This record gives sequence, C-alpha cells and structure tokens, in this order.
Amino acid sequence: MRRYVRGAAAALAGWLLLLAGCSSGDGDYAVVTPTVDDTVERTVEDTGTVGYAEEYSVTPAVSGKILSCAVEEGDPVTEGQALYTIDSGELEDQIDQARISLDSAQASLAQAQDACADLNVTSYVSGTVTSVSVHVGDFVSSGTPVAQVEDNRTLTLTVPFWTEDAAGLSPGQSAVISFPARGETVTGTVSRVYDTPTALTGGREGVYVELSFQNPGAVLAGESASASVGSAACLESGTVEAAAAQSIYAAQSGQILTLDIQTGSAVTSGQVVAVIDNANLTNAAENAALSLRSAQVSLEQLEDRLADYTVTAPTDGVVLSRSFKTGDFAAAGTPLATLARPEDLCVHADIDELYINEVGVGQTARITFTGDQGDVLSYEGTVTRVDDAGVTSGGVTNYTVEITLDDAGDLRYGMNVTVEIITARREGCMTVPASAVSGSTVQVLENGSPADRTVETGLTGGGVTEIRSGLSPEDQVILPGS
Repeated sequence: MRRYVRGAAAALAGWLLLLAGCSSGDGDYAVVTPTVDDTVERTVEDTGTVGYAEEYSVTPAVSGKILSCAVEEGDPVTEGQALYTIDSGELEDQIDQARISLDSAQASLAQAQDACADLNVTSYVSGTVTSVSVHVGDFVSSGTPVAQVEDNRTLTLTVPFWTEDAAGLSPGQSAVISFPARGETVTGTVSRVYDTPTALTGGREGVYVELSFQNPGAVLAGESASASVGSAACLESGTVEAAAAQSIYAAQSGQILTLDIQTGSAVTSGQVVAVIDNANLTNAAENAALSLRSAQVSLEQLEDRLADYTVTAPTDGVVLSRSFKTGDFAAAGTPLATLARPEDLCVHADIDELYINEVGVGQTARITFTGDQGDVLSYEGTVTRVDDAGVTSGGVTNYTVEITLDDAGDLRYGMNVTVEIITARREGCMTVPASAVSGSTVQVLENGSPADRTVETGLTGGGVTEIRSGLSPEDQVILPGS
C-alpha cells in the first residue's frame, strides 16, 4: 500500500479555518490561501519486519553424531567459540593408521640411506695404504677387499729375553729400541710379557716380550731391531711390525666409480677411499624419501581435518536459532544454528513493484511500532539496500528493501513495524491542497468571481501540491465542490 503523508500538518489546520467559505454576489465558495514556507514530502509506506542485515550459518564441514552442543537460542557467542563437537572416532582411527605408516616409511628410508652410505668405502684406521685390490670400473660384491692399510705411527717389536730377565719385566716399563742398520735408538714401552718360555737356536730358552714405540718418522714395518729394558738385553733381534693393520672391504655391490688411493697413500680414520655406483640402492632411497613425504602429507591432512569436528562460531553475535542438539546426526553442509550480530539489527520491508522505482539507497525512512497498549515508538533510518530481484505472490511482485536504523532502541528481532520511506522532500515552499489543482490550473476568486489561473507546480505529497509560480500568498484558491 502507498500512502502520502504531509510533514507540515499545521498548514492543513490553517486551511480548515477558511473552509467556512466566503460569499460574493455570485455565490458561496470554499477557499483557502496558499501556505508559505511549507514542507512537502512524498513517501512510500508499507509494513516491515525487524531483522538483521546479515545472518551467519553455523555449518559443519563433516558428518557425524553430535557429542556436545554448548549453546541455546539467545545465547551470546564470540568468534571462534566452540559450539558443537562431532564424533571424530573414525578419523582418529585413520590418524593412528597414518602414524603407523609414517613410522614404517621412516624406517624404510633409514634402511635405504644406510645402504647408500655403504656405497662410500671408508677406512676406519689412520695409516698407510700397503696394497690396493681394485680399479675404477671394476664390479665388486659385498665383502670384496678393496685395500690394506697399516698404522705406521705406532710400531711393535717382539724379541726374546732370558727367562730370568723376563721374569723381572712388566708392562709399562721403559725400553730402548735399537736399529743396527741405522745406528739409531728410540724409547719404547713394554706392552706384553709372554707367559711361557720358547726354545731358541743354540739350545737356548727365552720368553718373548712385546715392546711398542712411536715411529720417529723414518722407520718402516719389516726393519730389524733389538731392544733392552734396563740392564736386560734381548737374546735375538726381531722384525718391526705395524701396531694396527686393516683390510678395507666393500659393504655393498656395484661398480667402482671413484678410487682415491694407491699403494703408499696416507689415509685417516673415517676417510672415504672409494665410491661404489649402485642405481638400485640410490633409486630405492629416493623412492623411500618420496614415500615418507607422502606419509607425512597424509598424516598432516588427516590431523588438519580433526579441527573440522569442532564447529565454532564464525563471528561475535547471538544465537538466533538452533536446529540441532546433542545426540543428533549432523550432515556436512547442513546448518546447525544461525547467528547474527546485535549491531546489525535493521528493518526489511517488501515494497510493491508499482513503487519500487521511487525507492533508492540513501533515502530517509521513519519506522513506527505500536505496542499492545497503543504506545507508539518512532525511529529514524536510512535505506541501505534495494534488492534487484523480487518475489511474486498472488500476481504481485514485491522487492525487499533494507533499512539501517540510526538507533534500534527497544526494537527486537521479529517485530512488525510500519515503514515510511521519504522518496522526495521540498522545504520552504508555497503549497495549496492537491485537490485544488487540475493539471497546471487552479481557480481563484477575482473580484468575487471564479477565474482560472495558470500555475507552475512542483512536488505533490501528503495531500498538498507545491506551487512554484502563478499564485501569491494573498490569493484565494477555490476548493473543488464549493
């Protein structure tokens, strides 16, 4: 329904004082004089409903039984607050299985990496390479000797002493090592005294004693030397040997890709002396790494989904409706509850298609609510949205208009109100009753007789018409039917 309401009702009251009419020789006429400095409003009026500018659905991303519901209708909530908890038992089982798969993938990768590490052939002692058994390009299998290394930094000499002299020797005693061919001596230490005597040449009998000493730099394994401990001298000379010797073996099969040693090379403990090429092992390690990453991603995705089973509030607000409770089955995508923000309270009015073109964003609106005791509450607002699509019912199409309230006051969600949208307004103008105007003509009394007067009209609304020119405040305008 459309109604026209005039803002300045005082003018109409003034006209009523003149409706008693005035008389002339030709008859009686009901006349009024134009109202000056008046206000004309054209309005569209309809009913509306108090609602919210935006409502927020609390919608789960997963399906399942609702284990808990923490809110009731009307409860205030904050953004991120847990509202519903959905049973995640099946997902947790999947997470447990994914963790087992991850552990298995980690073990497989560690095994593959260990196997690849064995492709680097390493010396575990420091010393000198005494022999090399392979060449670059050779194919080797696990356990194939690659090289022999001796530690020439610490040397040993084992020589016999008279049984009586050996009885007085013990590990740790200082010894003098002599090299007849060099004419040099070095200091050593008794490291072992053998338990039983041994028969020597010439019918002699002695006990072997092992001595150790640090290589002064020029002594080689295989040289001849003799020794004395205190006043006891050895019975025979012996051969110098390296204290430690090691064979370097290939731990994996494959082709020798690099070989960084040769006979006489010095090596240190932990040094890689050769590299074996085995594509099967390296490919297996790469595949194991990919499998591990896949298992990690799968677990992360499942753990991320776990958060979906706690449904939270999308914004601060109040619960308008709650459709599901504890024990119900929640379906993914089906709203469980609806929220709104109290500050978004507004009015929605459905405007008839005949008048919707007069309504626009930014127009002022008056909202009134009449209580059960007849008390009237009035509010101001502004049109903030006009829907482009209408809803047709009973052959009439209505378009929803949203009005934002300056102050919601005592209005509550769901109240039915009267909406008056001011579509046009003129202030400080001259007006006459709209019924007195016919097109661009009004009748006035001139010398006691009716006379037509051409006028320029403006806005019509609230039962009055704006007169822009053609009348003066003193003119007597004849009302029709008089």
